[in-house]
Amino acid sequence: MGYKRQRRIIHLQFDQDHELAGLEVRLRSLSLRNYKELLGIGEVDRSDVGSQLEEFARSLISWNLEDEETGEPIPATPEAVDAEDADLMQKIAGFWFDALTGVIQGDPLPDSSPGGGQSPEATIPMEPLSESRAS
Repeated sequence: MGYKRQRRIIHLQFDQDHELAGLEVRLRSLSLRNYKELLGIGEVDRSDVGSQLEEFARSLISWNLEDEETGEPIPATPEAVDAEDADLMQKIAGFWFDALTGVIQGDPLPDSSPGGGQSPEATIPMEPLSESRAS
């Protein structure tokens, strides 16, 4: 019996203090070929924004995006993506692409995060090297 892979589903959710709070988007991952092409290292270079947005639209499974005037759900189709606000689609596609590449985007570090100050370890004293002696 062989291993049955399950294609990865990327689920984007945004915290309450994020500008996209409440938005949930589910997208398919990419084949290695498509992934490399979007990075510009495949047989075909599709690393331009237009190609990335087209692949984003094809990878879209579902979202909870609603029409701002009617409150009706907007279908998760390439045609609906094309009809939406360019800035919003680029933001969402950027988060999807970052998830594909393993980049973690999120809120800034909490206030309790250390500021990168002095390491608690003792520092190693640095002294000039002594002149070497000829053997």
